[in-house]
Amino acid sequence: MCNKQVAHDNSGLGAQAVPYYIRALELGLSGPDLERCLLGLGSTCRYLGNYEQAEEVLRRGVKEFPHNRAIQVLYAMVLYNTERYKEAMEIVLTNLLETTNDEKLQYFKRGLLYYSTHLDERSS
Repeated sequence: MCNKQVAHDNSGLGAQAVPYYIRALELGLSGPDLERCLLGLGSTCRYLGNYEQAEEVLRRGVKEFPHNRAIQVLYAMVLYNTERYKEAMEIVLTNLLETTNDEKLQYFKRGLLYYSTHLDERSS
């Protein structure tokens, strides 16, 4: 369902893809088509600097597809772009720690996950 949008995006024509993504969403996509469309539209809007629209689309993607780590990381990138660094770091660190096999990160996983949500915490 998103073939035209993806073709435009992959050809470097992201701005031209946006109306197709929006129209596809209006038609009532579901399942993998909706997931791909939200990911593509959110990514394209972020790339074009339309951070408010990207945030709205990607927040919906995170809500509807909470296991899609690509959507989560793109959402974190939008948070970074809008200077919400703490929220962005929390998402990125959590995704990293939940997916890595690196033994040193795994050794410190519990503490790092705690600090991912307490980034400003320090010893008095």
